[in-house]
Amino acid sequence: MSNSRIVRRPTSPRARRNVAHALPSDGDALWLHEFIPYKLAVVANRLSQSIGSLFEERFGIQIPEWRILMALHAHGPTAPNEVVEHTSMDKARVSRAQRRLVELNLVAVSEDPRDRRRLVLFLTKKGAAMCRSIIPEVRQMETWFLAVLDESERETLDRVLTRLFDRSQELRASGSFPLVGESSEDSTAS
Repeated sequence: MSNSRIVRRPTSPRARRNVAHALPSDGDALWLHEFIPYKLAVVANRLSQSIGSLFEERFGIQIPEWRILMALHAHGPTAPNEVVEHTSMDKARVSRAQRRLVELNLVAVSEDPRDRRRLVLFLTKKGAAMCRSIIPEVRQMETWFLAVLDESERETLDRVLTRLFDRSQELRASGSFPLVGESSEDSTAS
């Protein structure tokens, strides 16, 4: 990537009136291509779009439905609120995807045998079979994607992403970023 920064002036007089006249100095600028959260989001979006295309074309499901299937495959019968936690999706999205999975006979809903006041979702035989078909294909995609990294880099990436995943859990729990200097002690430990 080139370090040259091309700034284009707006061409219309109206657009020029709405633009700040002084460009920020480099210390004040935020160049997206250098901002790690942006890079992570772009990589995640591109991967999701590719995986989403596979799911829609080959299996007739979308990413939220896949996430629920995989959560149920990994955790067994699960309450909808726990699916929200396992998939990092909001309740409304889980509810919509759950209804569609029930319509497709991939997931069923029943009373929790341990607590009859609670409902749980579980895979049907058809849902379990679909999971067994999906897993090798997503593993192939993962292998292709990570092939640009050597073994050491993959291990490092996994460790770093695990730490960032854990850190993102702190954000979910608190609902906001702590002020600089207020980070938890375990976040600085390695």
